[in-house]
Amino acid sequence: MAAPSMVFTGRYAALRLCVDLDLIEELAEQMSPEDGCFSIIDSLDETAESVIAFTPWGLDRLNEMLDERRSQLMRDS
Repeated sequence: MAAPSMVFTGRYAALRLCVDLDLIEELAEQMSPEDGCFSIIDSLDETAESVIAFTPWGLDRLNEMLDERRSQLMRDS
């Protein structure tokens, strides 16, 4: 598999998947770089905040996780 040439922010993922950014960030905590999820830091400042980003494959994995969560909610109700 070729290395990804671009990544998409958590905000982009939230808009694309029609969910809240907080949910995207919650799910991202369960993902790793192998899942296509990264943190981007644009400052050398120790207190710099990071931005979550996803590769195209990471967006697919995130969508799968959302489907799993929706299925679980349907079973629980």
